[in-house]
Amino acid sequence: MNVTLIVGIILIAFIVIPIILLNKNRAKRNAAIKQQLAEISKGSTLTNQESWNGCVIAIDENKKICYYVRQENRVCFTQIVNLADYLTCRVVASSAMGSTGTSIEMVELVFSPKNANGENKTLVFFNAETDGYTLNGELQSAERWKKICTNLMK
Repeated sequence: MNVTLIVGIILIAFIVIPIILLNKNRAKRNAAIKQQLAEISKGSTLTNQESWNGCVIAIDENKKICYYVRQENRVCFTQIVNLADYLTCRVVASSAMGSTGTSIEMVELVFSPKNANGENKTLVFFNAETDGYTLNGELQSAERWKKICTNLMK
């Protein structure tokens, strides 16, 4: 065999194998998140659902319940928001000044309770520390889900 051919095959393997492994890991992560969503939303009819970067959010419009799952460092965090218990929903985008200018550090969907003694419930859509420093549509997704939840809170 020609040495050039062998070197070419080895180089292609070095490029293709990591891509295959990354896709396999991403598929496992998404399966775990969707499994967790299925567990917390048993008995519900999910009418709207979206997943991104290790997170999934879904809603049962009939029961007015929002389900949220986020995976960080192989640990799943879940939240169930009964929209009947909350008065408002808003998007909070926290930013910080850096050497290159202002950057968004966190995007959250925050629910304020009807009860004055209740606590806000927060769903994290983007965290620069764990998701990388580049937004990938998370701000637009948070705005979209704010509209969906606000319409159901009326």
